[in-house]
Amino acid sequence: MTTASFEPISFAPFSDALAARTSELLEDTGVLSEAELETLVTRIAGRPDLWQPLIVVDRERRRYELLYDDDQVDIWVLSWMPGQKTGFHDHDRSNVALICALGELDEGSLALGTRTVSVRMTPGVTRTGRGGYIHSVSHVAGEPAISIHAYSPPLTCVGQYRADAQGRLRREPEHGRKELADSTMPVDASRIEGSHG
Repeated sequence: MTTASFEPISFAPFSDALAARTSELLEDTGVLSEAELETLVTRIAGRPDLWQPLIVVDRERRRYELLYDDDQVDIWVLSWMPGQKTGFHDHDRSNVALICALGELDEGSLALGTRTVSVRMTPGVTRTGRGGYIHSVSHVAGEPAISIHAYSPPLTCVGQYRADAQGRLRREPEHGRKELADSTMPVDASRIEGSHG
């Protein structure tokens, strides 16, 4: 896995008041494990007062709002509308946990020699991964569908996976606070072993 170094991008939380209330759910434990992140996003999902103010309905692009960040973790609320998806990506060295809070999403993962494996995420369903975990997320139902994502250490680099003209999969590092492109692999990539299906 290639790691890139990026300059920090200043990105303030949506609301200082929401960030302060979110901090009450955190313990000062350093970098959070997958299990600790899963517990955290589950607690936040159970607190609509924290995430509902961050819902944005935008039919043109997926929207994400920063709920909280510090030196150990950053937490985002994502709003998804029909047709919106991430494509395959990893979170570099950051552990991740995400939970569906509203609507339905599909999380896809690649398995060598087979087609994409998908998990339907309905409210309360969580997914986790260590740094380097490769997945995609796409809207299924809800206008919008809402997911809550937490990364530890904070997300500074994302690897996006794209197929080149010969069908070879390539990892392209991008800043972790840059919005992921909605289509990182071509729609007709079914000829590529392990592609999105």
